[in-house]
Amino acid sequence: MPELAEVELARRLWHPAVGETITAVDTHPKTRIFRDCPAKLLQQLLPHTTLTATRAHGKRLLFTFSPPITNNKPPITGAQLHLELHLGMAGRLYAATPDHRAEKHDHFLLRTTHHTLAYNDYRQFGGLKLHRHPDPWATLPPQVLDRAFTLRYLTTLLDRRPRVALKALLLDQAAFPGVGNWMADEICWRLAAHPSTPVGKLDPAALRNASRSVCRGALRHVADRNFALALALARTRTRTEAFAPGSYVHLVPPPSWLFQHRWKPGGTCPTCKKTLSRATIAGRTTAWCPACQLL
Repeated sequence: MPELAEVELARRLWHPAVGETITAVDTHPKTRIFRDCPAKLLQQLLPHTTLTATRAHGKRLLFTFSPPITNNKPPITGAQLHLELHLGMAGRLYAATPDHRAEKHDHFLLRTTHHTLAYNDYRQFGGLKLHRHPDPWATLPPQVLDRAFTLRYLTTLLDRRPRVALKALLLDQAAFPGVGNWMADEICWRLAAHPSTPVGKLDPAALRNASRSVCRGALRHVADRNFALALALARTRTRTEAFAPGSYVHLVPPPSWLFQHRWKPGGTCPTCKKTLSRATIAGRTTAWCPACQLL
């Protein structure tokens, strides 16, 4: 499933269309991605609007559209539409040429005079929602790299759930938005803590530092390093593979991260070279070093 950095990369791929007016909306209404937002509604409301902003929060994406300016008066804030996307297990975004012909799993296309913004999802676990609220994300929890994710905030969060396993808390999107399976394993490894360790036994400052370091590194290695590559592939036949989950493994992160070793047959700890252990923890397949990460 796309995590924080992959979602940010997806946002960047649609961001160049900010300021452009939607000329047409193409949909495949029978696909499951429209279960929470009818395709016909999108076709009715989005044409002639202008994409004005793009945002990412955790594993969510938000694209804001304003209606056309009439009588030289800009639209009021309440008139804006916000399209929220969740990429699910295999969803991906890319930008193509205006004359782009929909590919097999391109279920949703936004067309402008300069771009076709495509949402491709062969497994159809992703989804869309339409919001009219001025800020539909106003009540979301702070992200790990936000200023509001303070040591006091995290300490309070841990105090409320001291017996919860570390891996389970890291996967909780209400606590660590955007952190998924591989990032959670990376954070546990950086802490030298077994994924099943109750969070009440952890140093909150160490957990905050490790999680922020992994989030910053993921953005740098996944989003920053792959953005130019994804743009280059966006107008070719390989565009839908431009940043498919796992397609960048040979590029990022570096070998010093657990990421590069966690699923290799006979994968070893980057620090001590001990063979990694694996088990299902918090409902997800988990890798850790049995020598460095003791329970």
